[in-house]
Amino acid sequence: MPRIAHLTPAALIALAVLLSLGGALGGGFVWDDRPLIVENRLIKDPSAVGTILSSGFWQAGDRHDRFRAFFRPLTTLTYALDYVAWGLRPIGFHITNLLLHFLCCLLIYHLCLQEQVGRRAALVGALLFAVHPVHVESVAWISGRTDLLAALFTLLSFHLIRGAPAASRPAGRRAAALSSFALALFCKEMAATLPLLVFAWAAGTHPGPARERLRGAARDAWPFAAVLGVYLVARRLALGEGGESLYRLDPASFLATALFALGRYVTLWLLPVRLDAHYPYPPLDGLWRPSVAVAAIMIGVLLETARRLWATRTRDAFWIGWFLIALLPVLAFGSFGDILLADRFLYLPSAGAAVLLARMISPWIDPGLQRRAGRVALASACAVLVALGLLSVRRTRFWRDDLILFETMARTSPASAMVRCNYGLALYGAGDYARATEELRRAIRLLPGYALAHNNLAAALEREGDLAGAAAEYLEALRLAPLQIEGRVNLGSVLVRLGRKDEGLSILRRAVREHPRYPPALYALADTFDRTGQGRAALPYLETAIDVDRFYPNAYYLKGKLLYEEGDGRGAAQAMQIFLSLWDESGPHKDAALRVIARAGGTQAPPPLGPMSPLPPAR
Repeated sequence: MPRIAHLTPAALIALAVLLSLGGALGGGFVWDDRPLIVENRLIKDPSAVGTILSSGFWQAGDRHDRFRAFFRPLTTLTYALDYVAWGLRPIGFHITNLLLHFLCCLLIYHLCLQEQVGRRAALVGALLFAVHPVHVESVAWISGRTDLLAALFTLLSFHLIRGAPAASRPAGRRAAALSSFALALFCKEMAATLPLLVFAWAAGTHPGPARERLRGAARDAWPFAAVLGVYLVARRLALGEGGESLYRLDPASFLATALFALGRYVTLWLLPVRLDAHYPYPPLDGLWRPSVAVAAIMIGVLLETARRLWATRTRDAFWIGWFLIALLPVLAFGSFGDILLADRFLYLPSAGAAVLLARMISPWIDPGLQRRAGRVALASACAVLVALGLLSVRRTRFWRDDLILFETMARTSPASAMVRCNYGLALYGAGDYARATEELRRAIRLLPGYALAHNNLAAALEREGDLAGAAAEYLEALRLAPLQIEGRVNLGSVLVRLGRKDEGLSILRRAVREHPRYPPALYALADTFDRTGQGRAALPYLETAIDVDRFYPNAYYLKGKLLYEEGDGRGAAQAMQIFLSLWDESGPHKDAALRVIARAGGTQAPPPLGPMSPLPPAR
């Protein structure tokens, strides 16, 4: 019976996760999933583990986002494991996310039990965490896995150290807690607040006068601080100086923006309506705004409540502190692009809120349901859970694909150039080049000088057949961002197709000289040689591209085409077989590859693939 009693909450939590978020299983790769997973050659190469462990999260060859310098090798390794098991079928990646979320919910349940919360209240707290709509972004979006992993290992580490002082814990338990914390750090930087959380917990729960409690808290926290220091050294070795900040705020603006963001996070958790994948909030320029005043009052009330509870040695103060302390890393505005706040940043802080809620309702629903008040409280909790679950079901649909996601974001953030640019890219991916062009022009009007929007606009114009317009937009993109390798490769290819062969070849040769291990540049130069009747000169560049990235399909197709034309049917068939194993789109290139394999000795050459360009820019 005890085993069944433990299984029942787990089964209910699993059911809640599936009912509220199971719709994610029908979703595809969206937004950052493409550069981090679909286009990431490192996760497809078993020999690249060492590179993953020593590279930045957004760093892949010649593509590096200087505004998002993160070190999250363990997250990338989980993508690699998913790839081994599932290839590029997104359902497998989504299953992993759902499983990680389920495990986090189980840890919330056991933390509640550790807090001497009754089983019913503990289950309500875990279910609230399971179905809360603010967590949809972290679960339904594959790239949200960073928060799931960081929260899982942070909660596990805290679960292991909670209770007795460090000196009285078994050595194995202490080592496991520290190891779990290290794993959390290598998943996402949000975990860096655990030493502060450990200190706050120990200071509030150790016996004795205040000074002795603080000394004991320092003894408990310093090993975690040491692990954090080791992580920071490893991060520095992998990333060098780290990333640039997109913008910096003066003290008054920072205080105003921080108060507003913290207040907004509180309201998002308490009233999760009008959620958005891209909140249209710019940094605030002063403390005089009404929204800042309201947020300041809200945060002030929370802090005063925590102070009073702390004075009475009530652990509710700690769980209020957990919510606020866990949000500290996201106040580094400008260090993660133009994002001021995001739903996914609430995943780890929400754990504190869920435990706090369970502690608050336990006296009402756990003594027994014979009392009318207890039955009303439990019924109310169930109604809230159902309402939140329905909101999550609805919210999950927005993460099904890029087109739905960015179309929704364009409605909620119509003045965001980034949203318009990504919506244009989604339309481009769907083959709607006319609407893509329209959206990309809107992005440029909203933010003149937006190099990526110019590059994407050139891509859409090229697909529409306006090669002269495409060349002009590529030139403008390069004027604004001279180091943008994608634009240079695309421009060179377009110029060749416009008959400006020497100029285009010069650009492509220079791109290859400066980026000798960038497969798209190698392929584009090889494709240009093929288009100009110099097929034999193309083969060495294709071999180099394959040597750099064994999972780059374009190089195999063009190699197969050239070998076929030279009469090497066997070699052509082998190249085309590899191409088909990497290419999941239907169309003339897949049909041609099948013909080459079936009639390797025939005379009908496959059509030129052309550059799979315009190459998508880094996002």
